Amino acid sequence: MTGSDMLYKPAKLSIAHLTVVFNEEVPAIGDLSLEVAEGEFVAIVGPSGCGKSTLLKVVAGLQAAQSGTVAVARAEGGREPKIGFMFQRDTLLPWANVTSNISVGCELSGLPKDQHAARIASLIALVRLQGYENHYPAALSGGMRQRVSLARLLAFEPDIYLMDEPFGALDYQTKIIMGRELLRIWEARRRAIVFVTHDIEEAVALADRVIVMSARPGCIVASHDVVFERPRDPRSLRGDPRFGALVQTIWSELAIAD
Repeated sequence: MTGSDMLYKPAKLSIAHLTVVFNEEVPAIGDLSLEVAEGEFVAIVGPSGCGKSTLLKVVAGLQAAQSGTVAVARAEGGREPKIGFMFQRDTLLPWANVTSNISVGCELSGLPKDQHAARIASLIALVRLQGYENHYPAALSGGMRQRVSLARLLAFEPDIYLMDEPFGALDYQTKIIMGRELLRIWEARRRAIVFVTHDIEEAVALADRVIVMSARPGCIVASHDVVFERPRDPRSLRGDPRFGALVQTIWSELAIAD
């Protein structure tokens, strides 16, 4: 399925004319509108201070907006949708082992206690952390801690994933591996993802669509459909001339947007 195919699905997230102002000065976000389709993977890039992280916080209900609307479509059965948030640095409980950290997501999801063990075991296998169930965060590498964070997010079973530079603190090789793992999991579950990153190559390699934001105030200046077929391996795309051309186009737009 290509990025263009995803555009015909119903909108999961609708943002209309959003404005966020800090300290009654220049808006951090100014009149921003965006729709994310059911199951669509959208990456957002832009200069520092353009409001990327602020946008995610507004969607998650962690930051108030001065005007505009944010609407998330109801989940199956008409229930209220669940929104999951993954930060750049892991927020694992340092006193809890891998199993206990993932169990937090199970608790928040409302899963009955007697079903926690089975879900945790399946998620540990999914993020490939078998054998580390009893390890504490201090004994894990940065990439492994982010795997635990991802498993905890999956345990919560959100209807939409908000990811704020989740691999930004990792080394290049680990970032590529984690991106590939995220795509593998997303392909199986197909939940909507809004993924903020400073890494243009990462955005193009992962997403169905790349949104380019400008600063002062933060607004959308460009949107690019990523046409590489799925499933895809981020490692193999980097040699494709179309990949390089799109990355250079976005770089040029960011130079103007900064």
